[in-house]
Amino acid sequence: MKKQLKDKSPKNNLQKNLRANLAIAEYDNFSLAFSKGISFEICKNKNLDLINQKNKKEYLQSILNSKAKEKLSLIQNQINYKLKSIEEHLLANHFLKVIDINFKNISRLVVGLGSEHVFETSLTLDYIWGIPYIPSSAVKGGCRAAAFREIVLLILDNLNKKESQKEICQDEIDEVAKYVFQNLYNEDIYFENYKLLDLSDIDKRILLYKLIFGTKNFEGLFTFLDAYPQNLSELTNIFELDIINSHYPDYYSNPKTNPAGDWYNPQPVNFLVVKPGVEFKFIVFYDQHRSEKLKKSFETESIYFELIELLEKDNFGILRNIVKTSLSFYGIGAKTRLGYGLFEILNEQGNSI
Repeated sequence: MKKQLKDKSPKNNLQKNLRANLAIAEYDNFSLAFSKGISFEICKNKNLDLINQKNKKEYLQSILNSKAKEKLSLIQNQINYKLKSIEEHLLANHFLKVIDINFKNISRLVVGLGSEHVFETSLTLDYIWGIPYIPSSAVKGGCRAAAFREIVLLILDNLNKKESQKEICQDEIDEVAKYVFQNLYNEDIYFENYKLLDLSDIDKRILLYKLIFGTKNFEGLFTFLDAYPQNLSELTNIFELDIINSHYPDYYSNPKTNPAGDWYNPQPVNFLVVKPGVEFKFIVFYDQHRSEKLKKSFETESIYFELIELLEKDNFGILRNIVKTSLSFYGIGAKTRLGYGLFEILNEQGNSI
């Protein structure tokens, strides 16, 4: 028998590589396919300077059809076990679960869009299970941003009442936002025994949010957990494709020689998003042990003692409202100004003191 010669044609090799990579996307873990299974041939166009958007779209579509979605029911059981284990550990270490709320996204969700990725558009996926989740840092950051906006609006409302006949200009709004940002984000917390009367209502609110979210020199009294899906076994798919329509592709590739103009052909850029209808569980724990130690170190008339007491007597309603506002009004993740990342509340659980 004559030995068959291997086809070394670059075109045929390229097609084989593409088929092999599409197979990886269809059969493996979502996260592995999305982050590790992408070859050089899929990424680059013939000039090796831009992402090959056609190949990228085909690859992302193959992820949508992946057989990994058949394991979603099993993954859901593992997620529930993980959350239960974390809860038992925290409860055993004097933490109190104060928020346990299920939210369902009513618009597309994309967390981590700007993270480093070979496709230049990313999505945060769990490394082990490959399913989308919302990191605790994103949940906490979104809540802190909602708190920041609340304080800014309170100050502007007070200014409106004082200057009823004068419209507040943009410079004044910018100054208010700068003041709140500096105090809420940048300034550390110092535990002098201020009396409640020593601070204005706005400053008390800022100090309260510092106790909740923490500063550079103080760890906040609340622990936010990663938000994981809760209805995976009921879903046939959790992803869908979206596009960003680039109207100046030539300008972006080489701005020195290609001016920005309306004569270019738009270049759709596909990216992966979480489709609406996925239910996520948001859980927050309160560090009861640290808060008791803090209260014992203060005088009973200290501002910090009074603010911690306010949180507990209110049954943590202040934080609960911030979480609800953050998710249902402002949204979480990327492209929230365009309506992405919005949620509706489904049910609420949690213990009280």
